[in-house]
Amino acid sequence: MRIFMGAVCLKKYFYIAMVMVIIMALTIIGYGIFVNYKGESVILERMNNRSVIVNATTVKIRQIHAQYEFPEASMYSRQSVDVIAKVDGVITKKYTHKNKYVHAGDVVVELTNEDLPLKIKQAESALRRAEAVELQAKNSYSRYSSLIEQNATSLEKLDEARANFAAAQADTANAQAQYEQAVLNQGRLHVVSNAEGYVLVSYKEEGNFVTAGTPICLIGDFRSLWFALNMEDAALRSLLGEAGEKGNFTLSFKRPDFVKAYNTEYNSGNKGSKSVFAVDIFGIYPALSEPAEMRRVVFNVYNDAGILEARSYEDMVLTANQPRYVLSVPVEALDNNYDTGNVYVINSNNELEERHVEVGAVGEKYAEILSGLQEGDIVVVSGIDGLKEGQKVEANMEEGEE
Repeated sequence: MRIFMGAVCLKKYFYIAMVMVIIMALTIIGYGIFVNYKGESVILERMNNRSVIVNATTVKIRQIHAQYEFPEASMYSRQSVDVIAKVDGVITKKYTHKNKYVHAGDVVVELTNEDLPLKIKQAESALRRAEAVELQAKNSYSRYSSLIEQNATSLEKLDEARANFAAAQADTANAQAQYEQAVLNQGRLHVVSNAEGYVLVSYKEEGNFVTAGTPICLIGDFRSLWFALNMEDAALRSLLGEAGEKGNFTLSFKRPDFVKAYNTEYNSGNKGSKSVFAVDIFGIYPALSEPAEMRRVVFNVYNDAGILEARSYEDMVLTANQPRYVLSVPVEALDNNYDTGNVYVINSNNELEERHVEVGAVGEKYAEILSGLQEGDIVVVSGIDGLKEGQKVEANMEEGEE
């Protein structure tokens, strides 16, 4: 009996222990869930309240030089012409070579045409015969004119004599023209330059036979080159500023590629791949005084150093030489996207506000702000990716911008 009662007591204590273990396990699990939830809330709250460090600067008046970037333009020379042979012949002597400077009227090549002397003699002989026939017709007309006064001949014969004289005069004039043309062709065996400049391309060599109309060489001067751009009116006016059509600029290349197609020589003062070029405006069409959304602008490039040639170039930048003082921000504040024109402004609570701004002239470092910001505003200039409006930030002001 005692053994039975002892077993019952042990069983009772076992169940109590099991219940306590279960209660303790549930308590631990519940506490763990509470701690995890509380921890996540705290972390989330801390994440929401944490400050991101960003670089920032002040919106203020700065000096800028407006720029305009364009992907491609074709340079051309207004002084490049082909020297053309005007008669058939064989080149027997060449007086020029590539890159030689020639003046208008200089002999480029000398031709030989063995038929021309014979043609001159034939034309001269034909002219003399025509002159003889004309003289005979003239004398006959004079004789009939005298006879008609004496009523010794008929009017029909006088008219015939007059017609023969007129025809003889026309034949003589034609023979004279043929003779002069033959003599002129003889002189054209010396092919002369019709322009001043450098020999850019030599098409023919000594011994080559050429026909009338064949180009002998290309003469040009690349010290001045031209190119044209189709520009929106707003972009053009931003580039020009107050200088208008009298503005002058500097042309630079983002990826210098000065390979010479014509193999012209360099001149003194060139800086190779670091070269920049003075540019001014040759014309704007239609003029700025006329309303238009698009304009064609022709620029003149000064290429005294001989770096450029008449060919296409890529990735160029026009920079206005005339400075202007405008309300501006660094171009990084716009994330180099001038079309959307959005910036992040840091308010008095160190929170971000996204603002849309109207952008005017854009320089190498700064962009003009026409509206959307005021002087003294603080804008973010780096680390823009991932930022959002309302986010707390800590501004690391750029040197000299506190």
